[in-house]
Amino acid sequence: MPNRIGLLAAAGTVVMVSSACGGADPAPAWVAPSEAAPAAESPAPPARPKQITSACDLLAATVVIDLLGGSERTRLAAKELPAEEGPNGNVWRHCAYGRDGKQPFALSVATMPNRSDTVEETIDAVAKAGEKSVRIKDLGAAAVGYVEGGSRAVMAVVPYQNELRVVQFTGPTVVPRDKLADTVRHVLAKI
Repeated sequence: MPNRIGLLAAAGTVVMVSSACGGADPAPAWVAPSEAAPAAESPAPPARPKQITSACDLLAATVVIDLLGGSERTRLAAKELPAEEGPNGNVWRHCAYGRDGKQPFALSVATMPNRSDTVEETIDAVAKAGEKSVRIKDLGAAAVGYVEGGSRAVMAVVPYQNELRVVQFTGPTVVPRDKLADTVRHVLAKI
């Protein structure tokens, strides 16, 4: 060990002495590497579930609070509502968010078999039915925001294999559309 310390001290002395000599050396300049560095691999997105069995599992109440901008005192509870199955094979799953007996927010997620090619048709039908409907860009394969009664909703669709998956988040009209869209975006990343 003493030899290593002596060698390090001697090497440090040589570096200091040689850097002090000469004085006419130009300032060091940075030179870009000649080969591009390999790109860092981004983590793979989570696998999309083959089946959606719960709406509440896709969006925790604490995440709703964070995405909508609640304070640290804001409390919401999530409650899974009964699934609705249609004769055409569509299955809707719902999660209500609220407290004290009021549930002003709801997440609805649907799987629609054999409809993966009906993205625009589905969103167009929703846009025509809702009041003050507005197409939303860069959200799923297609999306729309609309007002219905005292609620504002954002709905987006994405095809998955042969089915169409639908995500809708609804809240009071005082909640800005972009906040509801952020919530839908969060769920879309999971389905």
